[in-house]
Amino acid sequence: MDKLQAQWEVVKEANPSFLDECYRLCLYARSKGFKRWSADAMFHVLRWESASTTSSDDVNAKINNNYSSLAARDLMNEYPELEGFFSLRLRRPRYTEGQLH
Repeated sequence: MDKLQAQWEVVKEANPSFLDECYRLCLYARSKGFKRWSADAMFHVLRWESASTTSSDDVNAKINNNYSSLAARDLMNEYPELEGFFSLRLRRPRYTEGQLH
């Protein structure tokens, strides 16, 4: 597991409802006719929603854009109806456990 993946796992564990919120947005986008969507756009919508409804300390306001591809992969793995909803590129981990940088 690379460093980014490990950080993403920590974020998910600390915020178990985050992927549920992402899924809710995906369902909404699908209901509006979207056949595909951007995980980056999903993150921006979540930030906007959290900024307008909660304090600025909310996790969605601070979610790192680097996690968007990981969130997209997790969503498509967990919810078969979202298969192909996000366009994915080959992910090449930069840093792995035990590597010094």
